[in-house]
Amino acid sequence: MTTIPEIRTRLIYLAQEHALPELAVLAQALKRRPMVRKARPKYRPLTPVLKEDIQAYAGRFPDLSYQEIANHFFTNIGRVSEALRGKREPSGINVQETERADAG
Repeated sequence: MTTIPEIRTRLIYLAQEHALPELAVLAQALKRRPMVRKARPKYRPLTPVLKEDIQAYAGRFPDLSYQEIANHFFTNIGRVSEALRGKREPSGINVQETERADAG
């Protein structure tokens, strides 16, 4: 898979090779704008202890929503989902299920 920086480099090369300054200008438009601000993380990361606590709490209160569990632990529903269902990779593979299969 080709990345945007690779495409930009190739366009700049082609612009120089074929004397097309407009192509070079368009290639420069593919640059990422600098970050204006970065907010501090609002929630704590998912630690092994927090994961166990979330799993135990969810087991005791099966009717609670992810949001209610997240509110109890001062985290977000993504952390709750990660604790209960495992962390998904870009490939769509569930990391916890893969680890369990490797261990068994």
